[in-house]
Amino acid sequence: MANIKWTQRTLTHKDAILYAVLTCSAMLITATIIWVKTPNFRPLIDDLRLVDAVKIADVLDMHKIAYYADVKSHMLYIDEQHTQNARLALTRAGFVIEYPKHASFSALPKACAELESQFGQTAKIPIWQQSWFMSVLRLIMGTLIIIIFIVAVVRPALRALIYGTVPNEQHK
Repeated sequence: MANIKWTQRTLTHKDAILYAVLTCSAMLITATIIWVKTPNFRPLIDDLRLVDAVKIADVLDMHKIAYYADVKSHMLYIDEQHTQNARLALTRAGFVIEYPKHASFSALPKACAELESQFGQTAKIPIWQQSWFMSVLRLIMGTLIIIIFIVAVVRPALRALIYGTVPNEQHK
């Protein structure tokens, strides 16, 4: 097989399996990268029928905050990393988002002051409860999955494709 040029080589059953493995590998790596880069969304507004959804969308667009609205449940979801920024931006625009302690947010200036004070408290939160921790953990897990997959599957498949044999058959 060493004397045959690459263009003259016929596709064998092993070659077809190796191409299928490489194609599946590329699809798995792509899916892993998409999974790692997908933001976590959490609900911000539980009923969009009670507020002016267009103004809220304009405020979020102006501050470049990722969001999506679920039409069936009438909920607005915000990227988890930008939840505090979204609440502060909406409060400054006149939309006070109710918290569990809703009595302390009766006035707009109090709500702004409370949200701004919460920004300073994020340094006191343990590292595993920080908003960026899960995205970094997903990035590390995705990187490990890709590296292990390349070393365990793609590299041997490419080697078998280039040399024309499966590595275990060379020793027989």
